Amino acid sequence: NREAVGFERRGLWTEYLRALEAVQPQAFVMENVPELLGSAEYAEFRKRAESLGFTVEGEILNAADYGVPQRRRRAIVIGTRAGAIPWPAPTHADPMGQLIPGPFVAHRATKGPGIDPAAPGLAPWMTFREAVEGLPLQADGRSWHRPRRPRPESVRRYKAVPRDGGDRFAMQRNLDRAGLGDLVPNCWRNKPTGTTDVFGRLWWDRPALTIRTEFYKPEKGRYLHPSAHRPITVREAARLMSFPDDFVLPEDQSMSSIARQVGNAVPPLLAQRIAESLAAALASPSDLVAAA
Repeated sequence: NREAVGFERRGLWTEYLRALEAVQPQAFVMENVPELLGSAEYAEFRKRAESLGFTVEGEILNAADYGVPQRRRRAIVIGTRAGAIPWPAPTHADPMGQLIPGPFVAHRATKGPGIDPAAPGLAPWMTFREAVEGLPLQADGRSWHRPRRPRPESVRRYKAVPRDGGDRFAMQRNLDRAGLGDLVPNCWRNKPTGTTDVFGRLWWDRPALTIRTEFYKPEKGRYLHPSAHRPITVREAARLMSFPDDFVLPEDQSMSSIARQVGNAVPPLLAQRIAESLAAALASPSDLVAAA
């Protein structure tokens, strides 16, 4: 509830608890923004879920550690009646030589001692290049491989952003040198620090940053294609979330509607890793049915 939407939104956890009381599953999984774990609502939810007989833990997982081509940190809460919480082991790691946290759990908090990302068995993070392989560089409009239709002045801004990781500060310098400083909004010119990802390009050989619901608007974050002069397309964003191409995104809905569905989703590959770990930990076939 970062935008302080009304109390009716803050109280939705009580409905989740009501469902647990009604269904009586052997396990449950919740996903939310990392700030959830420090909230009073989560503390109360955990207390009441434990009173129902669940062991409850919450951790921050990075989707990139599980093969998703996106650095997306989210709070995952797992509750189970089957004993210890079965956190999934990471399958991928940052190949840049930085330490990643946790003895076995690379998804945990981002500070403290870590493990060597080059440890045997961990593949390097998936990249934008790998995610979009096979898609034409020039969006063809098919199967949601189409970007927002920008105005000419927006395209001129895109062209001023250096390829492969360029940012709005470099764009501003390039536009000023070209005598096009009027294309730099005053709100950016008067804010020399912060919001560094706005109007930034993604990198070819790194994961994407978090795909949010307005990824088709580069003014909302680092959503420009690494080299094409356009924002990423809906299909590219879906791939960065690990959706397979045969997952149907309805063509009769608006771009904003589809983008909300993509950006609000739990990346399918991360969900799969959590589900596999949880299923393996449950004791019997009857437990699997009850937890579904």
